[in-house]
Amino acid sequence: MSSECPYCHSPVKQSWNFCRRCGARLEHDLEQVDPIKEEIAIEDPESPTGVIYESIKPAEEEVVEEKEEKKELTDDELVERIAYVIISREKYNELLKKKKELDNEINILLDRVTNKLIPKEEALPKIKKLKQEVEEVTELEKEFEDFEGILPIEEIIEDRNNERIKLKKLKSLKGDKAISASTIAEMEAKYKKNIENLTVKLNIELAKMRKTFDAVSRKLKALQKELEILYVKFQTGEISETNYENEKKRVSEELSKMKKVSNAVAAILAEAK
Repeated sequence: MSSECPYCHSPVKQSWNFCRRCGARLEHDLEQVDPIKEEIAIEDPESPTGVIYESIKPAEEEVVEEKEEKKELTDDELVERIAYVIISREKYNELLKKKKELDNEINILLDRVTNKLIPKEEALPKIKKLKQEVEEVTELEKEFEDFEGILPIEEIIEDRNNERIKLKKLKSLKGDKAISASTIAEMEAKYKKNIENLTVKLNIELAKMRKTFDAVSRKLKALQKELEILYVKFQTGEISETNYENEKKRVSEELSKMKKVSNAVAAILAEAK
């Protein structure tokens, strides 16, 4: 059974905790936001179609399955790859959430007009402004057209967790007269084999993650040292205040990025236990 991500509208499975397209955490039990109500049309003489808002349905995307790593990455390349995914995922999710909020606001205004709670003349300029914001966000989304929001290790961890859940549920079915002992044994062997295979894959990825964590730790220390050296150079007059501030900003931004990577990798290592 599958549904769609409430943020990027990609197909997702009920067993997933996050979208494998945009990386957003999924809350399947919460009520999802309705798309813009296409059946409601507010006439606008300035619009070529005569209405203020026309919903654009997102193109259907095929669920991306696990892909094999094409080549072995160096420590620095792995750090940069993880940094790219984590930082891009954060930016992309902010855009998707913003669009979702704007859609909500438009729907609320459309409902109020339909139920004659506010006059059309009052709602029209507000909806126009919101529509413009949606278009701006949609334009920014194009930057992430080929972006995949999660790392291979995150997929493996979730797949293994799901297999463990299935095995736990299966054990609770032992003794159920509707299921034969041979079927229970067959399914148990299947789930255990899946867990075993996923654990092998996970251990390979974990080795990379531990190397990455060490590489990030070294980079954090180097960046902190660089900040200290810059401060000394400024205080001793070796560099100007302008150069100091520019370099300090550059190093601080890189330091902030590496801290996010370090926290993300530490969380992955903890979750993989």
